[in-house]
Amino acid sequence: MIDINGGSKNPVAARLSNFTSRPFSFDGVQCVSIEGVLQSFKFSAAATQQKICLMRPVKAKKMGVESPGWKNSQTLSWKGIVFTRHSTMYQSILTRLYDAVYDEDQTFRSDLLALGDEDICHSVGISDQHNTVLTEAEFISQLNRLRKRAKEEING
Repeated sequence: MIDINGGSKNPVAARLSNFTSRPFSFDGVQCVSIEGVLQSFKFSAAATQQKICLMRPVKAKKMGVESPGWKNSQTLSWKGIVFTRHSTMYQSILTRLYDAVYDEDQTFRSDLLALGDEDICHSVGISDQHNTVLTEAEFISQLNRLRKRAKEEING
């Protein structure tokens, strides 16, 4: 079992963390990390979201922690569109986010392939959707989906 988290001694597992700095663009917004985008969903102003997307991952996380209002409403937003945390729309946005990173970052694709067929987990993840914008299950599901895609692209 490979534990995907930024503090892992396994360099592949550490790089697959949402806290890894990796420049990419999501819906025309320049981003520094997946964590920045996830934290930006907690804010409704597009300018604030863009600012958070450009922050280093730890700083973005701190900004998100300081904005707990979404937990009461269970609503998030992206570029002026508001949606509930538990909606299929949000799941679609998460998929588009991870697809954007996959499409733009060869290292991300290579690291997914380097996992081989090992089972993966995220031991520091939260399981309750009411308390996080990305559960352990959602995170692992996205990585497994993209790992499968990378294998299919390699094997034809």
